[in-house]
Amino acid sequence: SVMSINLLLKNETDPVLWKGPIISQSIKQFWSEAYWEDIDFMFVDMPPGTGDVPLTVFQSLPVDGIIIVTTPQDLVSMIVEKAVRMADEMKIPILGVMENMSYMKCPHCGELLYPFGQSHIESYTAKNGVALLGRLPMNPEWARCCDEGRIEEIETGELESLMGILKGQLNEV
Repeated sequence: SVMSINLLLKNETDPVLWKGPIISQSIKQFWSEAYWEDIDFMFVDMPPGTGDVPLTVFQSLPVDGIIIVTTPQDLVSMIVEKAVRMADEMKIPILGVMENMSYMKCPHCGELLYPFGQSHIESYTAKNGVALLGRLPMNPEWARCCDEGRIEEIETGELESLMGILKGQLNEV
C-alpha cells in the first residue's frame, strides 16, 4: 500500500503549501484513517532534517526504528548528524544508515566514479556507533525503470543485498 499527499492533489505538479500544524494533522490522519491491510513493516519517507514531519512521526506513530538515508556530500553529513541527535533525544532506535548515490560505475570500463566526492560514511557510522546498511550506486537503468513505473523489474545485487540486511534488521525489532 502507498499513501502520499501527492495522490490527493488535483494536479501532481501542484505545490503543497501547508504549514506545520496542517502537515502534522495530515500525517496523523494517514496513520489513523487510511486502511492499511496486513502490514508487517511500514516505511515512512520523510524529508531531510529535523522539522515538523519527523517530529510528528516520532511523537505520533509507533516507531520501532529508523533508517537514515544519506548521500556522500559533506554538507549532507551535518543534516544527518542533526537527524541522529534528534532520534537519540527522542529515544528512537536507529537501525542503520544507508548511503544513496554513493558512486557510479563507468558503463565502458567499470571504473567506480564518485560524482559527489569520496564517501566518508564508514568513518561517520563508526564515530556515531550506528550500523552501515549499505551503499547504493547511481544507476541510470534504475532511474529509467522508476520513471517508467517498472521498479519491480530492477534486478541487481546491491538491492538484493540491501533487502536481506533490512529484513534482518527489521526482524530484530
